Amino acid sequence: MDTPVRRVITAHDSKGKAYFASDETLIPYDPTTAPEFTTPGPDSGFGVVQIHRSRGFPADNMRDLPDPNRTLVPLADTKGPSCRILDLPPAENGWMHRTLSLDYAVILSGTVGLITDDGVEKVLKPHDVVVCRGTNHEWVNRGTDVARLFVVVVPAKEIVTEDGERLEKTPAGPIFDPAEED
Repeated sequence: MDTPVRRVITAHDSKGKAYFASDETLIPYDPTTAPEFTTPGPDSGFGVVQIHRSRGFPADNMRDLPDPNRTLVPLADTKGPSCRILDLPPAENGWMHRTLSLDYAVILSGTVGLITDDGVEKVLKPHDVVVCRGTNHEWVNRGTDVARLFVVVVPAKEIVTEDGERLEKTPAGPIFDPAEED
């Protein structure tokens, strides 16, 4: 779970001319080791690379934003989209959770089980794409090697059932759901 990711960010100057704002290699980290953010080890539940966050929607491409990598970032921001890489070690179980978001996930490598709260599982392979619409779900690596996913998370309205029940996000604690900044 220490395979690096190259991140290239483009921007434009005040006159509208495009340029490369950064080109760097990011190493996955285990968010449970904050603030050291060490490389995931054999006992880590997963590794993450926070690629980018927007603090609004539509995104303001002129706004300077702090680099989200090696920081604690909510599972789903409420103010804007974010994207990340998730590395999952082989496991028996994942973590059932709901976020108030629309998630797009692409399986880059490995074999991943996606389980919904009705107990049904879909087994996913490289190049499979998932659109997760605020559902209660769990990711589980069903292979023998690390599985890698690319995920884009977009804030969404809360889900209200036909009988008026509001489905809330799963409490995730300060590591996976830190307070959001502006």
